[in-house]
Order: sequence, then structure tokens, then C-alpha cells
Amino acid sequence: MNDVIQKTKALIDTFEKSSLIEKLEHYKSKVLMNSKLMDLITKYNKSEVQYEKISLKKEIYENEDYRNYMKYYNELFYYVLKINKKFNDYTDIRSCKS
Repeated sequence: MNDVIQKTKALIDTFEKSSLIEKLEHYKSKVLMNSKLMDLITKYNKSEVQYEKISLKKEIYENEDYRNYMKYYNELFYYVLKINKKFNDYTDIRSCKS
């Protein structure tokens, strides 16, 4: 079990040092520093009116930094999903055969 923990930590370290995380953090900071964009995101999150949300979402996605952030966020998200699926494949006791 210790080997699994060490290799999991190594995997996390690899992700942390990857260009994917570097790009994700770069665009995240650009998005956070853009006050106009952050205002739009806040309005989107608070809005309950569907047509207003659609309009705000369109305006948010016009921002290239936001699109790039979401691109790298989604890429990381899918890596995590794949990893979690593998862990579940190995640990799902319902599928174990006696």
C-alpha cells in the first residue's frame, strides 16, 4: 500500500510541474485580475433569469483568457476523471468475483 501512496504522490507532483497546470494557473490569474470579466462572472452566478444568464455567458466566453482557462481546466478535469475511474475499477468491491 505504501508503494501506491508514493506513486500517487509522484503523479500529483508530475501534474503540479506540468505545463498544463502552469497554463491553467497563468490564465486563472489573468481572469482573476480582469475586474470587468469578474463582474460578469459574478452577475452570471447571481442571475436567476435564464435569458440574462445566456447573454452573460456569451459575453464571458468572448474573453480569450477565460476560454483558455476553461480549455486547460477541462483538460485537467478529464485527466482526473480518468484517474478516478481507474481507482474505482481497482477498489469497487461490488464487481469483485469470489
